[in-house]
Amino acid sequence: MRNSAKIHCNCSSNFCTGNAYSKRFRGIAAFVGLTATLAASNVYAQSSVTLYGLISTGFQYVTNAGGSHQYAIANGPEQLPRFGLLGREDLGGGTAAIFRLENGFSITNGSLGQGGRMFGRFAYVGLQNDGYGTITMGRQLEEMASQLAFAESAIIFASVGTHIGDNDNLFYTLRFNNSVRYVSPAWKGLTFAASYAFSNATSFSNNRGFSVGGNYTNGPLKVAVAATQFNDPASASNTEGAVDDSNWGYSSPFTKSPANAPANLQRMYGGAATYDFNVVQAAVDYTNVLYEYSDGTGLRLQNAEVTLTKRITPALLLGAAYVYTWGDYSGGTAPKWHQFNLGTVYSLSKRTDLFLVGIYQRAAGDAEHAQIYSTTMSSGKSQLVVETGIRLKF
Repeated sequence: MRNSAKIHCNCSSNFCTGNAYSKRFRGIAAFVGLTATLAASNVYAQSSVTLYGLISTGFQYVTNAGGSHQYAIANGPEQLPRFGLLGREDLGGGTAAIFRLENGFSITNGSLGQGGRMFGRFAYVGLQNDGYGTITMGRQLEEMASQLAFAESAIIFASVGTHIGDNDNLFYTLRFNNSVRYVSPAWKGLTFAASYAFSNATSFSNNRGFSVGGNYTNGPLKVAVAATQFNDPASASNTEGAVDDSNWGYSSPFTKSPANAPANLQRMYGGAATYDFNVVQAAVDYTNVLYEYSDGTGLRLQNAEVTLTKRITPALLLGAAYVYTWGDYSGGTAPKWHQFNLGTVYSLSKRTDLFLVGIYQRAAGDAEHAQIYSTTMSSGKSQLVVETGIRLKF
């Protein structure tokens, strides 16, 4: 076993260019390196620890936030800020111990995200084997987010232009606590995964969750499917269960019934695909979501999205998407929403880019209000959000 730790910057194309660190970044890396080295005197250290992060901020304009125009400096409009550590220790025989600790924070005021959790985005540890796959335990994503997010325009380029209320969790709003997750090795482009999140209560099903999914990649084609169920999410009688209240209901008009009864079940399934035609890149996704409320009512929501992106130059990406969401309450009402996302991302380097995104949502059917993710519900049927800013990865 090694008895010393190594700290390095993640210099993949997604994070940095390989240029010299800034003095401030050297200081952060040195601090983390010193901490890891001191810890190594008592425990076996990782073969490597990767320090990474992302900072995004910019200007946001909302045409109708509760009936008023809103101008603001936005926190993480193009991906929320985060700071994390990835660790790996080679145990031999194709097996490694791994961990991930990742926090979220606000760039506008410095506060912690995810309800003030130190590592609210990820906190897990596990074992990885080349032949048998990976098993991890802790706080991590369920499979709707893990498997299908790659095809959503909000993830690709469109800032907060996710499906209304992120009702299918493709935008990473919710995570599993107390979870065990298994991911298979890749076999001819095919992988699958499953996770279970314990209630950690004497009532086994009070605030638990389970999820399955898989994906297949072959050249320019990628397809995926997933399904997830939450039982009694954010239960008032079990705050330490699978889904906590730090983000449950965030920007969502669906987690309570029209009579204000909480949801005691959320069941989701869906599929997604992308294909690179060289001239243009296409993405589609479809999800189906069921809410069952404690007053005996329910809501079925369906989301369908088509996205086209075009890289005009190696530095310039243009994107357009259309999202259609339609619902059916057991009481007979049928709300609908149309959403259009337009955006561009211009890369100044491999780790720094500028973005400009416009999101327009129109309520239809029995829906009376528009509500683009993270904004205040509109006073009428329409809402427009325009965002521009900078994103830096390290």
